[in-house]
This record gives sequence, C-alpha cells and structure tokens, in this order.
Amino acid sequence: MEQVNKKWIDNKMKMLSSRLGIFKINPTEFYFEPTKEIYKKLSSGEEKDLQYVSLKIANHLGIIHIPVVKYDWGLKMEPEVAGQAKITNISRDIQIPFFYVGKQYALGSILAHEITHTFLIPNGIILDDINENEMFTDLSTVFLGLGKLFLNGLINKMGQHSSVEYKLGYLPVDLVAYCYKKVAEYRGINDTIAMRNLLPEAKDMIKSA
Repeated sequence: MEQVNKKWIDNKMKMLSSRLGIFKINPTEFYFEPTKEIYKKLSSGEEKDLQYVSLKIANHLGIIHIPVVKYDWGLKMEPEVAGQAKITNISRDIQIPFFYVGKQYALGSILAHEITHTFLIPNGIILDDINENEMFTDLSTVFLGLGKLFLNGLINKMGQHSSVEYKLGYLPVDLVAYCYKKVAEYRGINDTIAMRNLLPEAKDMIKSA
C-alpha cells in the first residue's frame, strides 16, 4: 500500500478527476448541505427519517439505485467502521449498528461514507488494497461534495456527559481537512460557501490543515 499523506491525497484526487471529470460544475450546487432539517431527521431514531436523508444524499450524487438503510441490533463494529454496505447488481443495502441511533452527526458521517461506496463500486472505482480503499472512500466523500456531512461527524463523544471521544472513518482527520481545502480551491469555492453548515469543530479542523 502507498504511504498515505498529502501527496497520496493529491494523486487520488487526480485519479478521480480523470474518471469523473469535475463532477457538478456549478459551485453553488456542489455541496450536500447538512442543514438543521437533515440533522433533525437523523436525530429522530426513525428508520424512515434515516431513509429520507439517504434518498437526499443519493439524489445529490445522481445514484439511480437508492440504498436501503437500516439499523441493525446485532451489528457490532469498531468505532471507525460503524456501518457496512452490501452491493449487488440489483440492490444497495446499508446496515448501521443500533449504537448510533439518534447520534445525528455520527450518522451523517457514516451515511456519507457508506453511500459513497454505493457510488464508487458500481462505477468500477475501487482500489485493490482493502484498507487503502476505505481511506480512498473517505477522500471520495469530500471529492463528491459530501465533505460537510462527513467532517461534522468525524469526532464524537462516547456519551452526552462523557469526555471520551472516538473518531469515525479511516483517513486521518488532518488529511480529510486537507482534502476539503484542496477541493474547495480546485473548484474556486469561496469561504462563505465552503464553511456554511459546518460545525465549529469542523471549521477548526479545516483552518488547521
């Protein structure tokens, strides 16, 4: 596996550009905006609301086969994993551990990653190394305009009154933030648009990148 650093990010972004083109030319339509309405739906604990947000994300990416997303009582994973996508020729199924019910920001990040899988794999965009491919999928969430949703949920508290944090995703936070800045620069997106609907913590990540 290649060393994962800023050069890796740059190379993989070039690869995505060559496969997909600029992808959504209009900068005002590029980002999927994680609005208060989106997070209200994700905090409800209802699968119908989870599916509603999934539909919105899939539509943003132009995905024809809408993923069916469900909570799974028996699914237990390491925090950075937090979900799994099962993709066949006729279906796209995403399972999320019951632990994440109501955790709106974490759910947003999980959906961004898993739905990106359902975009990349049918398009034949996949790396041979499994772990590298997961990091590449994190990068791709940003390239495809889901960076706000992904960044807002990267770092989470274990509980409402807990100081213990856990990280979602595979790519180091500083490289996700670097990727976010590079994509905004590549597309000529101004800070007002790029920073809209980002949590303060996510903004700090980007400013530090």
